[in-house]
Amino acid sequence: MMVQNIEEEINQTKNHLASLKNCLKEIQQNCDHQFKGNNNYEKCVKCNKTEALYY
Repeated sequence: MMVQNIEEEINQTKNHLASLKNCLKEIQQNCDHQFKGNNNYEKCVKCNKTEALYY
């Protein structure tokens, strides 16, 4: 019985995480970015989206 409860909680957490990721993606897509950073990357001060400048 404990294993089933743990598996159900894991699945609920995965679903919640997927929902949060979708919300973050939507926020970052609609953000009016204000990037600050250094030579390697820049990060939006509003939504924390990071873009690499060099690979």
